[in-house]
Amino acid sequence: DASVSEPAGVALLTGVPLFQPLRRPMVEQLAAKLEQRRVVAGDVVVREGEVGDLFYVIESGALDAMHDGRLLTHMEAGDHFGEIALLRDVPRTATVVAKEDSVLQTIQRDDFLAALTGDEELRGRTESVAARRLANT
Repeated sequence: DASVSEPAGVALLTGVPLFQPLRRPMVEQLAAKLEQRRVVAGDVVVREGEVGDLFYVIESGALDAMHDGRLLTHMEAGDHFGEIALLRDVPRTATVVAKEDSVLQTIQRDDFLAALTGDEELRGRTESVAARRLANT
């Protein structure tokens, strides 16, 4: 039916390689739980050493991830961060700062982990991303 529209956030999540193995109903469930967060240039979104409780997907804008003051990566729309603290139950491994006004979508820890629990391919991809990022810190 042409009058049925895609739930907000589905396109954003399906554009994240991490979530591509998920079945459509799970993506829609995650999309329904997204919470928008707007940040302005200079805002610290996460700080190295803090407890992590959110996973982030960048809807628009640009952010930098730094470890011990050294630039690790520049991120833009479609990129994500925050999975290491959630998966490994460790403090944040990097500080993420908005380089320009940005719109982020967040997923709570429990919702993020619940999505991973039922999908081995997704968990494997996420662990791989986390391991790569840890190797760069």
